[in-house]
Amino acid sequence: MPPRSEHPQQPPLPPRQSQTDDVQAYHPADYAGQQVNTTQNFPPPPKRTSVDRSGGETIGSPIHYTRDPHNLVAYLVPFPKPKLHNVPADAIPERFLIYTPPPPPLSKPAEGEKEIKVHKVQRKWQEEIREAKMSDAKTMSWKGIKGRVTKGINWGMSQTKSSNLEFLNRIGANPQQEAEAHDAHADDGKHEEPQTKATVKLEEMLLVYPASMPGTTDQIKQEFVNTMLRSKSQAERDAVRATGLLPVAAAIDILATLVWPFGGLLEVDAVWAYASIRGAKASRSVTKRLTSSSSASGTTGRHEGEEDKLRLEFTPSPRLRALERFLAARCHERDAKLYPFVNAAPTETEVLEAIGWFPSAKGGEEKNWEDEQWEIAEVKDDLRAVSLSNSRYVPCGRW
Repeated sequence: MPPRSEHPQQPPLPPRQSQTDDVQAYHPADYAGQQVNTTQNFPPPPKRTSVDRSGGETIGSPIHYTRDPHNLVAYLVPFPKPKLHNVPADAIPERFLIYTPPPPPLSKPAEGEKEIKVHKVQRKWQEEIREAKMSDAKTMSWKGIKGRVTKGINWGMSQTKSSNLEFLNRIGANPQQEAEAHDAHADDGKHEEPQTKATVKLEEMLLVYPASMPGTTDQIKQEFVNTMLRSKSQAERDAVRATGLLPVAAAIDILATLVWPFGGLLEVDAVWAYASIRGAKASRSVTKRLTSSSSASGTTGRHEGEEDKLRLEFTPSPRLRALERFLAARCHERDAKLYPFVNAAPTETEVLEAIGWFPSAKGGEEKNWEDEQWEIAEVKDDLRAVSLSNSRYVPCGRW
């Protein structure tokens, strides 16, 4: 038998048909009468129109979040009523979450400008938090351990403050505006009295609540004032406790230096004391200065002798439905037995879009894409943290 060839011969391919058999020849004269580059045979593009997603409200509506230091926009979100044994839903009082987004991250002052100590300490701490959260260092490395400790201390600080106390600390000017006001007083050469405050005074507080929220405007106002009074009492008690624990926390950190050089207990207790004292002070100021119009829309005119009063306005909005469902979903996440499941719960992004929040734009080289994404991520984390911390409200027996 003859040996088999390593490369057998392939069968012949079928004849290829000519690709030009069915193609007609091109004659320019056949297209001489047609117009070239014309759009007369196509319909015009549709006109771009603004989409109204708020049921009659525009982006210029006063219910949207604003960073005006003279006006504060806050949102009243009712808690879902839990299913308690042998307790009817009507017997459970109405409670709501008071939320306003946090101020933007502090920025480094321009060259030649002064920076007060409180502003610098807070700015440095924000930079450490950002570095710890965005670091990709190994867990067992020095940088990785330091980052985990920093995030742990930040978590401990957040656990010492309730949402109402956090809201009270956000009332008024932020540290950036306080620093600017402090610099203005330092440059004019005038002496400040001890009671003089270098802050921008809050004149009006706009409280937005869901349109489906039960109760009249007067009832909602009364519950808001009662909430401020309860927060004031709680903040005063926490201030006493935290201040008394400062020496103990400092001693523990010093004794544990050889074993745990990072500390952290004193920082957490100091933030607890500072937030409690500031919150109690803000709640006293708010309850004393509160003045409200007789209707939900109210009037915005100023009268003589009302310069030291805080105008309180209430307005319903269907946009708050997204925030209400978001809070109900967080409550179910905390305790599925007490709270019902929320189908297709909105995300943090949808909630921020509903209230009209947007990143602070400073322009120039101070603002870049990374800063914007960091600010968005921080506000989302804050929204979720505040909702989760308040979802423990019912199991703690505070109804």
